[in-house]
Amino acid sequence: MNSIVKGAIAGLVAGIVGIVFGFIGNLIGLIAATPIPIPYIAATIIVLTIIFGAIFGVIYSRFYDKIPGKGVSKGLYFGLIIWLIKDIAAGAYVALVMAATPIAVGLIFAGFFMWLAYGILVGVMPEPIP
Repeated sequence: MNSIVKGAIAGLVAGIVGIVFGFIGNLIGLIAATPIPIPYIAATIIVLTIIFGAIFGVIYSRFYDKIPGKGVSKGLYFGLIIWLIKDIAAGAYVALVMAATPIAVGLIFAGFFMWLAYGILVGVMPEPIP
């Protein structure tokens, strides 16, 4: 399977997971409500995770041999690396520079489950074709 397609498919599913956990975070009071309509947020998240998923799919295929583990564990490591670099860094920036801690918490919370799902999917799918 092509690494771009593999990443885009995993990104689509990860986006849906991110939306679900964002909604759960909102229900339990961890993530603040937003004035932006939910369908707009959902569509934006799905489009962005498909795009980022495709990009990360190419990166995954290029660094495949260097990622520890096999199969699902290899994908989990990769998903956690994405979460650490992308969402923790963005969350810290948003919280410290923009003083928007509720948004930062949402990025970190929902992003964890989103990129974990992404990693599981790229780990389960057939090995990447460079």
